[in-house]
Amino acid sequence: MPDHPSTGEILLISADPALAADLAQALDALDLSLVQRQGLSEGISTAGAQRPALLLLDTRLLAEPDEILSFAGQLPTGQGGGSAALVILVDQEDIRYRLAAMRAGAESVFLLGDPVELLAERLAEILGVRHQGPTRVLVVDDQPVAALFASRVLQGVGMVTQRVTNAMDVMDVLDDFRPDLVVMDLHMPGASGIELTGIIRGRDSFADVPIIFLSAELDPDVQMAALRIGGDEFLSKPVAPDRLVNVVRDQLQRATERRRRWRGAVGIDPLTRLATRERLLKRLDWLLGQAYSAQAGVGRHRVDHGRIGHRAIVYLDIMGVDESLQMAAAEVSARLKPDDLAARVSDRSIAILVCRDSNQRVAEFAQSLLFGVGKLLEEKTIGAEVGGGWYPLTGACKDAVTLVSRAAKAARWSLRGGAAEVGRYENAKSAVAHEERRLSVLDAVRYERMELLYEPMVALTGIVGERYEMTPRLIIGDGEVLPPAEFVSTLARSGLAPRFDRWLLSAGLDVLKKKMDAKESVLLFIHQSLLGVAKEDWIYWVRDQINARDLIRQRPVLQFEISEADRQLELAIKRSRQLGRLGIRVCLNGLDFSERSMRVLHSVPSAYVRISRRVIHGPDADSIAWLIQSIKACGARVIATGVDGPAAIARLFSEGVDLIQGPYIQPPGLVMDFEFAAGSEAAA
Repeated sequence: MPDHPSTGEILLISADPALAADLAQALDALDLSLVQRQGLSEGISTAGAQRPALLLLDTRLLAEPDEILSFAGQLPTGQGGGSAALVILVDQEDIRYRLAAMRAGAESVFLLGDPVELLAERLAEILGVRHQGPTRVLVVDDQPVAALFASRVLQGVGMVTQRVTNAMDVMDVLDDFRPDLVVMDLHMPGASGIELTGIIRGRDSFADVPIIFLSAELDPDVQMAALRIGGDEFLSKPVAPDRLVNVVRDQLQRATERRRRWRGAVGIDPLTRLATRERLLKRLDWLLGQAYSAQAGVGRHRVDHGRIGHRAIVYLDIMGVDESLQMAAAEVSARLKPDDLAARVSDRSIAILVCRDSNQRVAEFAQSLLFGVGKLLEEKTIGAEVGGGWYPLTGACKDAVTLVSRAAKAARWSLRGGAAEVGRYENAKSAVAHEERRLSVLDAVRYERMELLYEPMVALTGIVGERYEMTPRLIIGDGEVLPPAEFVSTLARSGLAPRFDRWLLSAGLDVLKKKMDAKESVLLFIHQSLLGVAKEDWIYWVRDQINARDLIRQRPVLQFEISEADRQLELAIKRSRQLGRLGIRVCLNGLDFSERSMRVLHSVPSAYVRISRRVIHGPDADSIAWLIQSIKACGARVIATGVDGPAAIARLFSEGVDLIQGPYIQPPGLVMDFEFAAGSEAAA
């Protein structure tokens, strides 16, 4: 993304005075100014003299799409080598203009037929700013008096409000009003506040809009269900006016900070101008986390996912050069709906997160996209091919990386079949017998076809330093990526668990060695099975591995599952004590309220204990304080995983949790790139 300021002047190069007048008025409402120049030369000259924040080029001034490239080449650059953001306006969909815009490094391509208000909002989003006028708050409550009260309170401090008393009208008003924040009642006829929040959170354009529940509901389980599905705060009626105002302002400030950290080059692939793999995975992890939370919630308050729509990953695998990938990306961009998210996920692959009315609609979109991209590559390239596949977001897959890999596998199945028909993972899977899948897992371990991901752990207490949990993935068959839950039992039955564990620990120690050589300190949590550590020479092997790398100050934390430790309690105690003598601490995973958990907790020396995700999100969440006190009484620090929002962070902090991790913080990634200072600030 070009290096441009976050606010400032927008330069429109267009000969259309009506467009300039209407857009100037829409931008003025967002505290952004517009300058118009009617010719290309005049526009380039003005760009050099005034250094606008953003350039808007009307392609009706051009004779051919390739003139976009020559125009961009003449634009002045700033002191840091960057130039103003470039946005292209087209009067009709034409793949040639999208390709030229992509190659010129343009931020986006917008249709001139779109409403100017929507165009102004998109330009402000590119610049990383929201409107600087009054804050817009949508108040949703079926009781007119309650809606009027909240509206008047917020209007009294200068905010603009709109009231909705019919829950079924919310989505239409949301699109027209485009609020900065939503105040939501819980119990309403037609659709509950929880259901509406699930629908709103399912739309990418409203994913970061704060939602505050304002309800007379006193049941803490119901309140927690509302927060788990995507609410940011829960206020009980009646609420004091100053309390309502303070909470609204606090949530607006938090949302602004999240947008500031999220916007930037890290989210955009420079070649295709699509989102990055990391951005897509973060969105998927959030959606999967919300689904998990909803399943753990109170039964009668679960979200009706039929109202939200059917989500899926559509995947394109392109065989060709960079130009082929750019063409495919341009065609994808032209077919996206506003809430679809397309990302470049590998050197030659694009994944699109879509939401449609049914799986049939998903399949139709995937087939149409495959046909369109295939036809384009056939006409414009020599030898380029594309395969397409898709995989639905279902409860059967709770891992974002695995989900994308299954869509990719279906695409490769399509490519092998001649690319005439889009593939679906179930079709590809049905052709693979259970025994062949087992053998694929074993081969992946034998030939070390694995991928390491790192999930940051953020401190809520005064613990200093960077901490990551290292989570392995197996790459089997046609590139499908499996999380540990889908292969550890196979390894245990086959006798390969010790081999896998040694590979994993060696890989982790290599990472620590690189960090130590770079004078970077990090605490790495690495999983080991008790099957893998059972051999008597294991502890000596660990000692030798550490000495060989001279890891004097960089020691890992080794993690054991409580369920496994209870079955081999004597071995777990022995290994924990031996590791302690080597300066290696132990973390116990999966603590719950069971008798076996308490037995392991009080028997196995440990420095950290990770509470089971089922406890964090389950019906016994209110009893978590007792569990935390039990852990601390044993001298260990407490880790909570699956954290899905600020409300959960606040609750866990008040209960005494030391470390948190989960999709709200950052999902697992290929590199250790989390900004712990920013993360701690957000967590606080």
